[in-house]
Parts: sequence; C-alpha cells; structure tokens
Amino acid sequence: MVVLTACGQPPSGSAAERPTLGHEHGLSTAVPCPTGSTTPLGALPPALPVWCSTLAEGVDTAVKGSNTWVDGFGSPEQYARLAPSYKVFEAPRADRSSVFRTQHFAHNGHWMVDVAGYGQPNGVYEGSAEDFFVGPNNGGGLMRPAADFRFEHGALVIEFDVSAGMSVYGDRAWPEVVVTTASAPSPHETNGWYAAGLFGGDATVGCSFPSDRLSECRIYDHEKITANLSEHFKAGAATTFGGTPTGSLATAWSRCGPSDPDDRCRDRFRLVLERDAITIFVNGVLYMEHRGLPAASQLPASLLQSPVYVYFASWAYLVEPTVVRFHWSRIAINP
Repeated sequence: MVVLTACGQPPSGSAAERPTLGHEHGLSTAVPCPTGSTTPLGALPPALPVWCSTLAEGVDTAVKGSNTWVDGFGSPEQYARLAPSYKVFEAPRADRSSVFRTQHFAHNGHWMVDVAGYGQPNGVYEGSAEDFFVGPNNGGGLMRPAADFRFEHGALVIEFDVSAGMSVYGDRAWPEVVVTTASAPSPHETNGWYAAGLFGGDATVGCSFPSDRLSECRIYDHEKITANLSEHFKAGAATTFGGTPTGSLATAWSRCGPSDPDDRCRDRFRLVLERDAITIFVNGVLYMEHRGLPAASQLPASLLQSPVYVYFASWAYLVEPTVVRFHWSRIAINP
C-alpha cells in the first residue's frame, strides 16, 4: 500500500531504498520515491510504482497498414515511455475521482499502467442518484493508437493481450476496451463508472474484463447507455452465449494469485463488433456473444459509417489508498 497525504499527493521524504537491478520487475534508475511506497497490486516485489524510475524514450514497434495496426511491444527496453505513435491520456478524471495519478510505460516486452488513488470509503455508491450515475470514485488512464480506423465488411476486430484475471484486482480494477468516434475524452460524461463513459456526445462501445471473468459490454448513443450486455443482460438479442467461467468456459480465461507473475494470466482476447452483434473470444475460445440485437440496442450508425478510435483503458474503483498495476501486451486492430 502507498501512504498518501490528506491532500492526495504522495508524502515528501527521503528516497526509498533501491532494489538491485536484474529482476524482471525491478527498477531502472534510482530517483526519489514517495515515503511508504511499496509494490503495486498486480506486481511482484521488489517492484515499486513506476514514478520511482526515470523513463527512457519509447521505441516504436507498431506495424501500421491501411486500416490496420499490430504491435507486439517486443522491444527489450526498460522503463520507457510509450512511443509517440500512441496518444496517452493520464488520469482524465483526476479532478472528480480518487484516482489522482496514472503512468503508462513499456518494460521488458510488454506495456503497463500504474494507477494511484487516494481511496474512498466503501458505500460511496449509496449516495445521491447523481453520484451513482457519475461514479465519483472511478478513474484510470487510457491510451490509443494515433490513428483512426473503420469497420470493414460490417465488422471491427480488436485483439489484445492483457492480464485480466489477477485475483488481487478483485472487483476494484479492470481493463477495458473502448471504441468511439471521439478522438479524446469529453468534458461531458455519460457514466463515470466506466472508461467508456468519458465520451459523452459521441457514439461509443465499451467492454470491460474484470477478474471474476464476467464479461460486460455497453453500447452508448450520444447521451446514454442504450444496451447492457452480459450473462444476465441480453438487451433483446435473438441469440446469446456465455459470458461466465462455467462449464466448458471455466478454463478459457486464466486466473492467477497474488504470488503468480503477471504473464501467468496474460490471455489473448478478440473482440468483434458488428451492427447487431458483439462477440468475445478468449485464447481462441468463443466466450460471450450477443447476436441479433434489436434496432434500439444496435451499434449506432455513426460507429459503422465514421472513423473510430480504439482505446485501451486501465480503470479502477479504489476504496483505499493504493497503487494498482495493469499488464498489457500485443494489440491488433483489423489484423
């Protein structure tokens, strides 16, 4: 846990003791670190939050084509910024949530995000109806390729590797993928519970991948959520499948404990968006599908007809002061 001051910033003090280099999760350059800093949730000792390191310049490993993007983040760089071919949005809700700091970085062949929050008491969502709608405690960081994309033959395909099934996340932290016509988050939020709610005024689809492995997707028009899709919410779909780790799906999506390295639960997800369907594959296994959505629940026409942007979000609801680390790797759009 990271001790934070009442004003929400890490306390000042002498530099923390540096761990020795060489461990995969070790630090690169000794710089002053907030007193009381310890290993982020989702990382292994002796790792400390990334802002305890000096970041090098990023190396661009993306392969870009006409309406395609593939990046394996295969560079051996240590503690580096993401390459300029990515747009990064650090803590866009910092002024209205307890998440006050985020940092994206590349390290040893994958990319990560550290998310720091002040914490807020349990039961925050028991407040006013407005608080419930806005989700005042949720926040995180987002990144996207510095390019737009289009649906091809009625579909947009997004692949990504992420360690979603980390038990230390509980129900407090999750990766999320967002597709929207907005090139940046908007001051007008439709729902701050999710990263997808940052794009009010634009058609948006967001899917979250929590550690309990209960997939969730939401479709937004310009003002509100028009469809919730999960094991329990069908939005009128003609056919539905899966969404929960039971039966044949119990082993499709990895799960790892606090002492496991992140790559033990780094799975490959494939998200396919169509006008009247959303499909999720995990490691090549069909995991959730909602097909034949009625007109009121379908993807907005502007998503299918306009350039769209694909965001990879690291989102959290932090009820105590802490830092959470997210682990991502390969991403591919229309591969």
